[in-house]
Amino acid sequence: MVSWSALGRSFGTNLFKNNLKSTNLIQNVNFSLAKTLNGDHGHKSMVLQPSRWQWHKFKDMFHYYLMVGLIPVGAIVFYTNVFIGPAELTPIPEDYVPKHWEYHRHPITRFIARYIHNNPQQDYEKFMHYIDEEAQKVKLRALEKMVTQKMAERNDYQAYYYRPMVNKYLRVNKQVGDEIYDRIGDNHDE
Repeated sequence: MVSWSALGRSFGTNLFKNNLKSTNLIQNVNFSLAKTLNGDHGHKSMVLQPSRWQWHKFKDMFHYYLMVGLIPVGAIVFYTNVFIGPAELTPIPEDYVPKHWEYHRHPITRFIARYIHNNPQQDYEKFMHYIDEEAQKVKLRALEKMVTQKMAERNDYQAYYYRPMVNKYLRVNKQVGDEIYDRIGDNHDE
């Protein structure tokens, strides 16, 4: 269809290119390029308005991703509820210890508890480890505070923040002092 309209346009322009001011009668239709053709049947102004392209693009993408997510999830939920159904309570055998996901009734909840969430026992043990570490830190801080108090009241220990002096600079300082004393002596008022 597009190619036919393009051919018709090229035919029309070639037809009218040679004699622009003359009117031609083609199959009982008058063609004239000298006058303007008015066929709008109404007002001649086009109102400027903001584009709605972003809104339409948002709607299209929203519906697409909603359907991409909604249809598979709906199918899975429908299959699970119709063909699998909720779990039923049965007596537990003597030697069997149930897994943590087997306590949930619905199959989707069991799947989430088994493959996505952590084991509650594991979470509990991690939390107890955290509490134990914090208790150890509290004990170490109390011991450090007690040690610094004892060091402060006895003044007989070099603290852990003590920096030992480098002897090289002490020897250079003593040598310079001795040289000045040898040159000037005790009487330095002169």
